[in-house]
Amino acid sequence: MSRAGKFIPGGAGRKTTSVGVRTGPIRAPAEGSTSPDGKGDPAKKGNRIFNKGGLTKLPVPKNRRPAIVVMSAVVCCLLVSVAWYEMGVLPAKRAYQAELEKEAADQKQLADALAAQKAQAEAIAKQQASARATVTVNSVPAGKVTIGDSQLPTPATFGAVPPGKITVVVQAPGYEDYRTDLTVTADKPTDLGTIQLAPLLGGLSLTSPQSDLTYTLTGPGDYKRDGQVPDTLSNLAVGDYQLIVRQHDWQLAPTTITIHDRENLQKEIKLPYGSAAIQSVPPGATVRDGNNLLGQTPLTLSQLRPGTMNVSVDLPPYTIQRFTLTVPESGNVAKEIVLQKDKDFIAACGMPMVWIPDGFWVGKYEVSQRVYESVTNSNPSTFRRSNRPVETVSWEAAMAFCQKLNQSEARAGKLPQGYHYTLPMESQWDTYSADADIDKAVMSRATTLSSTQDVGSSEPNKYGLYDTLGNVWEWCLDNFDDKGNHSLRGGSWLSSPDNFPSPETRSAGGPKYADRFTGFRVVLVPVQ
Repeated sequence: MSRAGKFIPGGAGRKTTSVGVRTGPIRAPAEGSTSPDGKGDPAKKGNRIFNKGGLTKLPVPKNRRPAIVVMSAVVCCLLVSVAWYEMGVLPAKRAYQAELEKEAADQKQLADALAAQKAQAEAIAKQQASARATVTVNSVPAGKVTIGDSQLPTPATFGAVPPGKITVVVQAPGYEDYRTDLTVTADKPTDLGTIQLAPLLGGLSLTSPQSDLTYTLTGPGDYKRDGQVPDTLSNLAVGDYQLIVRQHDWQLAPTTITIHDRENLQKEIKLPYGSAAIQSVPPGATVRDGNNLLGQTPLTLSQLRPGTMNVSVDLPPYTIQRFTLTVPESGNVAKEIVLQKDKDFIAACGMPMVWIPDGFWVGKYEVSQRVYESVTNSNPSTFRRSNRPVETVSWEAAMAFCQKLNQSEARAGKLPQGYHYTLPMESQWDTYSADADIDKAVMSRATTLSSTQDVGSSEPNKYGLYDTLGNVWEWCLDNFDDKGNHSLRGGSWLSSPDNFPSPETRSAGGPKYADRFTGFRVVLVPVQ
């Protein structure tokens, strides 16, 4: 059977049994009583628990004293810890907590202030955003105006400009940028008026080693100037210009030059002339480019325009030579011609005669006044000059000339056997003038002529014949009609597209008709 016991101060070492165990409160025995174990009065032996003065320490057995000391120390430590916590830690903790709360309150106050400031700024920005200023700008010349991120052509009105300081920039090609800073308000429109832009300017100097050069210069702003080289031009607006250079009727292709700001451009103009050297064997031949007389061989030509030349080399009685000569730009070309004698010859009167493969000769030129006078000792011409064609001569007078020419040539021994001089039939005229160029004939086309021109003024045709068209109408042998009129072919110096539209155009006159527009050419044909 187990025992149960209770700790009773001062009761150490006392044994109890289950018999007679007190269950009530412990009380001190009355004075004079004996202890339950009957061993006498505890107070008398110094074992009282209570005395008159209160609680009396009971004697502690030695084996329990260390435990009591430890417990007492623990209690003391606990009391000290509680006191330290209450007096030191807890106040410090409370102070720290209060400091944290104060810092949080300060931060909240600062956040509230920042929020209020932001709200105020947003309100101001919203107010400013709703307010707009108006700015009006124009420029001469027209250009573009830039304010902030907006750009408009002039004249321009900006109706949504934020009030405050702005920068206005006006620009136009070839002109200096105009820039100004100003302050605008929503309650007052700003008008900058018309801004005169300052042009960007440069210069140009034109020079050339050649003479008689003129030019036309066109450029920005409808600029145009005509002048003569050399020339110096200043205050030119920057940009691209077109320069056209001429020398008499020769015009070069336009060139583009660019003028830069504050720069004087030096431009040398050099025409791309070529040169040509023409020789003939034998020398002394007459050289023509079309109907333009160039000179006699040996011939050196400089300052020739690049391109093709229709060259003829003519030295009677040699057969005329014709060829195309191509003159290169800034280059040289050489040509040598060996002349061949064929059936061409010069009559005793000095008139060159050209062989036509159809079996007859024809005069290289219309009968000149010099030749007519040498045969007839007369000259009916209106426009007197020895190398011009005889005119104001009738059909009968022309036939009389042929008769006298036959006689004089026979006496000189230069009349071929079985041939005689006469006027050509129209069919013969059509043969030997077939490829004559009406545009290059001596006629009143670009300008109206006032008289005949020297024989040989036109470009020779493929047979080497001159002036088969133009200069004077040429009498033909056959009749034009059954009224006795004879045919006239070729037109005259006064002919034009209105009265002579083509080489097939014909005219006619009676045997005695003569005027200043009419002459003739002879043929040497077999006697019928």
